[in-house]
Amino acid sequence: MRGCALEEKDWLPHATAFFQLKTPTGKYQKADPGKLGTDLMGAATGGGSWDPGFGVNLTKHIKPFIFHADAIFSYPQLVRVDGVKTIYGKYVDYDVAVEYFLPRGFNLMIEANFLTQANTRKNGERIVSSGVNSFTLCPGIGWSNNKIQMLLAYQRVMTGANTDANDSALFTFAYTF
Repeated sequence: MRGCALEEKDWLPHATAFFQLKTPTGKYQKADPGKLGTDLMGAATGGGSWDPGFGVNLTKHIKPFIFHADAIFSYPQLVRVDGVKTIYGKYVDYDVAVEYFLPRGFNLMIEANFLTQANTRKNGERIVSSGVNSFTLCPGIGWSNNKIQMLLAYQRVMTGANTDANDSALFTFAYTF
């Protein structure tokens, strides 16, 4: 019986719960009317609000792959944008990824990111159709050893509503002390 319990436990993913706080970043005041808001950062990436949130991260190793999934729920706080009381909609960001390990510390990774954000309120009024939805795909290649982790990836917004269509090159580097 003990062996069965151990096997069942082995099938459970590694789970981590966490709290996050997005701080006000980017330009969010004094928009240039001629730029139609393109000079301002989006709500989920820096609209001037403090956004407390919480989430869960799941990781499961099924040889030869490692699967990841996470969900983050965030609650933007009231901010004044050009004198207007603004509350960006609550949002959930959920991601899934799979990694495949190659010889000599290399790995291939593909990640899908989804963002859903409710409508914004300005001076207490809900702004219809101001919510955000997006789907982003991000393939990459990484290398790691006991102390260093590196990832080079390409990120593309595939589809969405009220979101920027952009392409990004990403590089991350982490050193473990």
